[in-house]
Amino acid sequence: MRIIICFLLIGLMIGCSSEVDLEQPAYDSKIVVDGWIEPDEPAHVFLTRSSPFLTQYDSASIRASFLNYAKITLTTSSGETEVLTLFREKGFFPPFVYKSVDIKGVVGLTYDIKIELSGHVVTASTTIPEPPVADLIWYDAQTDSSGLINVKIQPSMTEQSWLYTQVKGSKGSENFHPSYTPCYYLKPGNESFDLPILRSRQTNLYLTDPISHPYNKWPKYQYAIDDTVMVKVGALDQQSFNVLKSLFADQLSMENPFAFNGTSIVSNINGGIGRWTGIASAPVQVIYGQAK
Repeated sequence: MRIIICFLLIGLMIGCSSEVDLEQPAYDSKIVVDGWIEPDEPAHVFLTRSSPFLTQYDSASIRASFLNYAKITLTTSSGETEVLTLFREKGFFPPFVYKSVDIKGVVGLTYDIKIELSGHVVTASTTIPEPPVADLIWYDAQTDSSGLINVKIQPSMTEQSWLYTQVKGSKGSENFHPSYTPCYYLKPGNESFDLPILRSRQTNLYLTDPISHPYNKWPKYQYAIDDTVMVKVGALDQQSFNVLKSLFADQLSMENPFAFNGTSIVSNINGGIGRWTGIASAPVQVIYGQAK
């Protein structure tokens, strides 16, 4: 009897199985902006084109998404104007970045960008607020060889603060990149705040060769005590904070199969998608490696 039931179940499964052909609906590709400006630093803008969900990704399709022929005009509230120059930099992905040469970030100014590409015009605006006050940085040892990093922040007495943290470690030959959960909101107050700087990998390209990464199978969020880590604690305006927070909330939900992100990704780009953010970074804090 059990054998008969098994054959009946198999037959039903075979009869119910069918190939599902998913049709890609009409898709309107958008210009994607990833741009920022910091005090005393040039503007950086990466341009790509969005692609539909069912795109077959390979090296050719990825290269085709790079936009290297746009005109980007940067204008400041102090009256300066500059057309950004395209540079090729292997340390970034994509390896093409539009940068200002003469204009550098200044605290308190507003920065507008206008992107012109094949008859399309994309605009965005951001400000550079006052930088946060970062007083002290230290390791919180978790094992004999690893620990967490914290920075002591002094909140404003009267103003809200929207913080954004970036890190750069010597072990991975990295650029500055967001720490894990890098967005923090601080209410006004007179009590200092211990800000955690959680380790994160630089990009998801880490997954292509995780074994060779110096932090492969390392405790999550922790740094080696023989690593030299540079930390930037930056301040954002509220609009930039909302944009970046939504991006990282979406990333966290993708990493957790049981999570549900009911909010959409926020953009401050008119005519496209992405972010253009001013980041007022405090002086870089450094934890020097202490090999045992």
